[in-house]
Amino acid sequence: MPSHNKVLITGGSSGIGKQLAADFLRRGAHVTIVSNDAAKLESAHAELQLISPSIRTSPCDVADLADVRRMAAEYLLQFGSPDVLVSNAGFAVYRLFDELTSEEIERLLAVNLVGACLITREFLPAMVAAGSSDVVVMASIAGRLVMTPCGVYSAAKHGLVAWAHTLKLELTGTGVRVHVICPGRVETDFFAHESFVQRERRAETRLTTTVQAVSRATIAAIEKNRFMTYVPRSYRPLVWLANAFPLPLQLLLDHLMKTRARSLRPARTDVTR
Repeated sequence: MPSHNKVLITGGSSGIGKQLAADFLRRGAHVTIVSNDAAKLESAHAELQLISPSIRTSPCDVADLADVRRMAAEYLLQFGSPDVLVSNAGFAVYRLFDELTSEEIERLLAVNLVGACLITREFLPAMVAAGSSDVVVMASIAGRLVMTPCGVYSAAKHGLVAWAHTLKLELTGTGVRVHVICPGRVETDFFAHESFVQRERRAETRLTTTVQAVSRATIAAIEKNRFMTYVPRSYRPLVWLANAFPLPLQLLLDHLMKTRARSLRPARTDVTR
């Protein structure tokens, strides 16, 4: 089993990433958390130091290739190849497609999809050379079932899952293992964006899981070399059913998504002539 001595986590200053950092620190790992939010990074560092002094921070915007290359070069020079690389950075905006700005669309794709590819590409040669390591891709149930509003987020997460699958195939025999984690709704700062705060609370938003559950499942996936992990596990049969019997279940899911989208549309008074 690969070592967990050196762990690097993007999106590590809050939510799932910070919980993962805490749990790896408790297991004796040296952890580096990455974020583009300096204030959150400093706060998380202070909190995590209470668990272990083996915590390091690295400011970086995962969507900025130059920044990613700088951060990766500094890490590799100081610590060598990470044993576990967790691509966890992500965000969403709860708006319909035509309400998003083009800049928001670009940023959603850059952070949620491209960023994970860039981070992995810059570390992968060293990880392959080391011969034993793990790449963890934090996706979402929205990467397995089509969800909206924020269809761009769902599209990015679908792309993330597909890319991770191809990466797993390409890395066969190298000693580098790939794991995809698909959580459902997790109550974190992810939902602090004003578009989530202002939205109508719907019944399905009560179906939540915890950062602790996602962290435990992620570490278990690494230890058991499991490629695809759903949190909670009840999502696995749901995804299977959606693929095995697409017509009835997809109709139900589409109806739910249409209802959510209609709730964001202003009432129309158009008269058809």
